[in-house]
Amino acid sequence: MTVWTAADIPDQSDRIAVVTGGNSGLGLVTSRELARHGARVVLASRDRQRGEAALRAITNAAPDADVELRLLDLASLDSVRDFAEGVLASYDGIDLLVNNAGVMAIPR
Repeated sequence: MTVWTAADIPDQSDRIAVVTGGNSGLGLVTSRELARHGARVVLASRDRQRGEAALRAITNAAPDADVELRLLDLASLDSVRDFAEGVLASYDGIDLLVNNAGVMAIPR
């Protein structure tokens, strides 16, 4: 059996990756590894402090990382609209969209 690891990620240079929930857990690891492999990572976080902590963690682990924080609250359509407009104004498009943010353990 072949085991796939982050070391198997091909070169992501010249790619724009948006990762929702990129400030913790799987989103943080995904953001870090995409940045390590050359992607420009747009880390989407609803909380500025947690997002800034994630940026520091990524740049500490990968000093050459090209990563930016943009605020995004998926519970707010205004926030989603502002985020999308900001990304479209900054880039010609995106190459990777990692829809990682979600709701967990909601009440029944």
